[in-house]
Amino acid sequence: MAYATTALTLSLATITLGLLWTAPRFMTWRQLRKLRRVKPSRKNMDDQYDAKYAASEASSPDGPVRIKAIFIHPVKSCGPVEVDRAVVTKTGLQYDRCFSFAVDSDEKKSDDARTLQFISQRTKPKMSLIHAELWLPHDESSSQDLLVHAGGAVRLTFPDPDPASFMQRIQACIEQMSWNATPQYSFIVPLTPTIRYLPESELKPTPFTIHYREAHGIDMGRITAVAAALPKLKKLLGYPERRTLTLFKCTPDTLTRTDKNLAPLSNIGSRAVHGYTDQQPININSVRSVQAVSRMLPRENQPLNALRFRANLWIAGAAAYDEESWKRCRIVPKAPRTHKMDSKLATTLSVVCRTSRCTMPNVDPAAGTFSAQRPAEGKKKGLPQPTTTLVAERTVEDGNKAALGYLGMHAVPEDRDLEAARKRREKLVVCVGDEIEVLERGQHLYGSTGDLY
Repeated sequence: MAYATTALTLSLATITLGLLWTAPRFMTWRQLRKLRRVKPSRKNMDDQYDAKYAASEASSPDGPVRIKAIFIHPVKSCGPVEVDRAVVTKTGLQYDRCFSFAVDSDEKKSDDARTLQFISQRTKPKMSLIHAELWLPHDESSSQDLLVHAGGAVRLTFPDPDPASFMQRIQACIEQMSWNATPQYSFIVPLTPTIRYLPESELKPTPFTIHYREAHGIDMGRITAVAAALPKLKKLLGYPERRTLTLFKCTPDTLTRTDKNLAPLSNIGSRAVHGYTDQQPININSVRSVQAVSRMLPRENQPLNALRFRANLWIAGAAAYDEESWKRCRIVPKAPRTHKMDSKLATTLSVVCRTSRCTMPNVDPAAGTFSAQRPAEGKKKGLPQPTTTLVAERTVEDGNKAALGYLGMHAVPEDRDLEAARKRREKLVVCVGDEIEVLERGQHLYGSTGDLY
């Protein structure tokens, strides 16, 4: 009897290990074994609905203004990566919006790459279900590893849109440790494409469109792992097979100069540039400001998840909307610097304008669907939220006629701090827990600076 029980236990363990070994996420994890996943010591936005953030706009600050949480979004419009620290560069936080998906026009007449247009949650809300992980080399990483040589990787995971076999469902349950788990598909994208991944002829940037501007990037859709994932992504996002979908990577040679809401050169030193962000390098938002908006929403749309607004730096300690008067601020190191190359220098930002919102905050990031209030009597559909409330309550200026309300602030790093860190051969970083000093205040009007350069 004991022998039979032992044999059965070993058989089940062998089957379980076999299923786990061939599970999609475990297979990609094995490829990442020479890297280390970047993740926070705790989820800093878990308490965003706490009553301490519900104070009104007129209330006094509850202590020093500090960085509550930091997020980067490696792939534009996909899931964010929360971090405890982030390296500040001229283009914003390192690894933020350095990839972008793009699709061809439905009326495409040729294979010309210029017909490709970036996609976002504005039209494809299920992009919020594409979760990103950032994996980077560490001190013990082998330089012979392909992904170490590429500077690290982004792993993207999303619900597998193809019908799942019984075995795949069992794998998903084991992998996710949940009986109702949905099978997931994972693939890896190297951070720096090299000739080890693409022929030299394919490393030349090609154009695509972000809103109304021409952007450029390396077409990562030619990498085997990415190419294999694209058909599934088409199904997830609702594109027919005939459409072209690919992933672009921004490089130092494909950066875009900011052409509106320009910070004075006397502050920032040289013109602001950015990768695949819409206009500015860094976005700041306040938990208290979001919760002030949340209280204005219909009851069924409360509470409002701040992560719908996709900021880089989330602040706490200031009154609601206080950040809208900032013109310059200094991030003062208070949290311990745990990396040996991290500078203890402060980071100064020029705050250039309010963030004019689009429809993206209407997307529930957990469900990948648009949110709306309860339909009025006799109506089939409810009004979109929080956009309807933002337009009514947060159209606090008229600088951008297309704005669907305003919430959050755009900012640009100042060169002098970047240069000081560079001279010390250090990295300029911001960390959760750092304090923020407001250096200058003033009025903001979106687009008021014109083309000052």
